[in-house]
Amino acid sequence: MSFQRVRGFLTKEVSDFSKIPKSTPQIIVGIGPEAGRKLRKNRINTVKKLSQQDSKSLYQLTGIRRSQLERWISAARILVAVCEMRTRDEKKIVVAGLDGSGIASIVRTITGRESIRGARYGFSAERSQTMSVRVRTSLFGWINAEILGVSRLDGEEQPGAESEVFSRADLLVFVIDAHDHVRHRDALNYLGGILEFYSKSGETPYTVIFLHSGDGAGESQEHEERRRLLRDEVRKLFKEYQNARFQIEYTNIFEQEKLFLSFSSALRKIAGASHVVEGILRDYAEFLGSRDLMVFDDKALLIADYTSNHGEVLSIAAMRMIWLREALSRNYSKDIGTMTVELAPGEIIVCKPVDWEDKTIYIAGVLPDPEKSGVLNLLGEELKPWIRNIGVV
Repeated sequence: MSFQRVRGFLTKEVSDFSKIPKSTPQIIVGIGPEAGRKLRKNRINTVKKLSQQDSKSLYQLTGIRRSQLERWISAARILVAVCEMRTRDEKKIVVAGLDGSGIASIVRTITGRESIRGARYGFSAERSQTMSVRVRTSLFGWINAEILGVSRLDGEEQPGAESEVFSRADLLVFVIDAHDHVRHRDALNYLGGILEFYSKSGETPYTVIFLHSGDGAGESQEHEERRRLLRDEVRKLFKEYQNARFQIEYTNIFEQEKLFLSFSSALRKIAGASHVVEGILRDYAEFLGSRDLMVFDDKALLIADYTSNHGEVLSIAAMRMIWLREALSRNYSKDIGTMTVELAPGEIIVCKPVDWEDKTIYIAGVLPDPEKSGVLNLLGEELKPWIRNIGVV
């Protein structure tokens, strides 16, 4: 973790970063003399003490706007974590399911890899679980991630190697082939085995269940009813293990936008600063007279959004613009700048690339006035330190 990444939170240059946790909170950008006085009045006189606060309680004590307090507290937590070397350089994401459920295709699609390397993870192919995918990539720009794809064969017992594969995971993606009704019970048994392992080990990684369609088949009324029953069985299983850290998504390999949004939604659960980025987007949306702003990484994963009107239209349009720009840049060395599409008279969709070091982030929005698109440059600068440190805590 480079200290250069956290300089954007500070009001001045600091030569000794180890002193930051004991420094006055006013070293953080935005905390002026009046706010500093209110914090000191409540005995919050160091960055570390600020990092230990709750925005709701602190709002009641100080009267400072809660969204502003959330930014300062989050900045303090990031600074303290970095200065005390309590950051993890890599997130671990496990994608699991029965063989043939679409694990490799999902990982390939999300990471943008045309080919992916198979791997073994300390146990043989004769065992019930095999490592079908192992990829290291960056997500949300600065989250380094190791993605492990694990498939299980029908009728096999749990192999006893779960601790190697599933332990210390930050995110579990469990894939169930929604059309393969015959194997739904096997899939639920496999999921139950994983949840039992986590229950015994005391770990609770956030989990997203993909009820996945990978064959492009139509959604008949019978299939919808089976999928509803499957969803209820999944919820019952998590309730049995008293685990509320999960969500269920309907995905389809032929609907890339939906797959990306579903994965993005889960990834935001392990990206500590996402809620702060959303607050910044909300503030800028009000200034721009917009009701829709989003931030994407270069794979078109949605980092954060503030939407109340054209959310679905904006997300699909922005994703396709990003994929087009990335493809032209990669294959034809074309450097394309801001992209726009007229949505309606007086309304345009803007997708602006912002380059930071070797990363590209995209800011997209529906703007009523094209001349205001220059404000997105200011938005990019304010977002920079947050997105660079989005996965630190």
